[in-house]
Amino acid sequence: MVDALPLERPDLYVLARHLERLWRENEPMLKTRLQVAANVNYDVFNRYLSWMLDRNLVALEDSEDGHERVVLTAKGREAYLKLVQWINEVIKEELPK
Repeated sequence: MVDALPLERPDLYVLARHLERLWRENEPMLKTRLQVAANVNYDVFNRYLSWMLDRNLVALEDSEDGHERVVLTAKGREAYLKLVQWINEVIKEELPK
């Protein structure tokens, strides 16, 4: 992975897009597919990926075809659920279901 500039304050909606896509995929995902799904350019994607890796929200897995894939960790699943709940309660002013 290319060294990326550190991400000091991530945009929570961009972070949620990354985590949500991995959550919905429910299996390791090619990095390029995740980048496109999160709708960010390569440099921004690398910054978010590094940030998520540093916090153990995602992990990288090698595959037989030689491509690295991104997988959501247990901590990443928990973070995604908390983030969605917070967005719904605070931003959208919805009560938890």
